[in-house]
Amino acid sequence: MSSSISSNASADAPGRCLVTLENASEPVEMPIVPDTETPRHPTAANGSEHDLPTMSHPRAHDYHGRERPGRSPGLDVVVAFPIERNETHGLGYKRVDDDSNVAVLVDTMSATARWPATLRLRAWERTQLRLVEGERLLDVGCGLGEAAFALANDLGETGEVVGVDVSAEMLRVARASADAVKCRVRFSVGDACALDEPSSSFDAVRSERTLQWIAEPLVAVGEMARVLHPGGRVSLIDTDWSSLTIDIGDNDLARRVRRAMSVERNRPSNIGSRLQELVQTIGFTPLARTSQTHTWTEWNPDESPAPDGCFSMASLADNLVDEGQLTPNERATFVETIRTAALRNQFTMSLTMHAVIAAT
Repeated sequence: MSSSISSNASADAPGRCLVTLENASEPVEMPIVPDTETPRHPTAANGSEHDLPTMSHPRAHDYHGRERPGRSPGLDVVVAFPIERNETHGLGYKRVDDDSNVAVLVDTMSATARWPATLRLRAWERTQLRLVEGERLLDVGCGLGEAAFALANDLGETGEVVGVDVSAEMLRVARASADAVKCRVRFSVGDACALDEPSSSFDAVRSERTLQWIAEPLVAVGEMARVLHPGGRVSLIDTDWSSLTIDIGDNDLARRVRRAMSVERNRPSNIGSRLQELVQTIGFTPLARTSQTHTWTEWNPDESPAPDGCFSMASLADNLVDEGQLTPNERATFVETIRTAALRNQFTMSLTMHAVIAAT
């Protein structure tokens, strides 16, 4: 599947963009803000916190819409408007529909689906879930739906995929590409902590990089258990942000980043490392677990405002200031130090995601 975005935004007023997906019956219109209005230093939608995003892997297209070689198959969303080198955007997924530039979030979510670590985790998940024809699968926090669509191949024409997400905009994109799926597909806006689905109604439930954005992940996993048939399977994939490392040859900088990211502030950002504990607390029987690490070995700040699919270094600096690892006066130096190292090809960054399969 592939897609593109074309904008009809004027230079002085927010407009709309069209997301055109292969196999979709019609383009999906989404809000977009011209880059003259894009915030330079992102904060959360309510201005009270600096949300760090779900990490994603190298894009098939860069921020300027240029295609990159060696792209992996999947849902490609291209943001066809320029983003300046020093421009940043708050890539958080707590309040997608409230974001002024949803198209960028959709692009980042699409890029995440092509991250090699994500592809390996999803391949492992498919093997472990052992879905069969006629079963019903629920995807909690389904986003653009591409992971559930891939698993739908195992459900046959008599199976069903149900996707739930808090973002209506994400679901609009998912619905637009659902025509290519052979089994029944249904999407609905919903709350992971209060699923609007009958008890004992699904054979399998999955949730990927969603729990880190939920204030009460234990409640959400409890809801997944409720809607599963006896003997049903659950698959959880999530990030451990405390594993984030940056190596530019500056040990003090690396240590400050580790200390700041080890603190869970306003959300369970390190939930990936506790997935097995979560399922056991609910009463699931763990069946298998694994992890994958994504590593960035290059980033050209002159071509993109952030490492591919990642938050900006300015946003990271804000987080370190909030955690007392930087003073406000050190913020600009921190950002410029990382940028200079990247231009010299002395930049490496990594992040680990974990996965667990369990049964009721």
